Amino acid sequence: MRTVLLAAAAVLALSCGGGGKAVRAGAPEATPSWLSEGTGAIRTESGRKLQGVGVASGATNERVRRHQADGAAREQLQGAVDALVRMLARTGESPHDGQAVAAMARKAAAQVSAIRDHWVTPDGDERALAVVEVDEFKKALQGVDGDDRVRREMFANVDRAFEQIARAR
Repeated sequence: MRTVLLAAAAVLALSCGGGGKAVRAGAPEATPSWLSEGTGAIRTESGRKLQGVGVASGATNERVRRHQADGAAREQLQGAVDALVRMLARTGESPHDGQAVAAMARKAAAQVSAIRDHWVTPDGDERALAVVEVDEFKKALQGVDGDDRVRREMFANVDRAFEQIARAR
């Protein structure tokens, strides 16, 4: 009976671990590079991305802390997506295009955004990284509902809009 209970407890503990990886900080070299990059339009060796870095502190429950960090990262990412939307809307031919651009860009970003990483500081604060890869965004943009002309303009201008945001950092 005791063995069964221990085995059940071990299975339960492993299955409730949550998503993503959480790294407990031990040394400065363990700090992920995305922390120093921050939120916004980021160019890396692996490609271009919009990212948001969220922070949760003060929560003693690990699941609650993770949930708060993820929510904060999504909020920060939304700010980066909104900056891209503003740049793309400037390329539209009419004021109504701006509304269509915003709707289509937000749908595409929602389809491809993801929480990619977590990091826990020595004092128990948690950082989360939310990302939209630009190439994935462009693929998703081709499939969202909306005006074909506006979508083609957006697709043609995503790279330029990203570069303008990245330079402004």
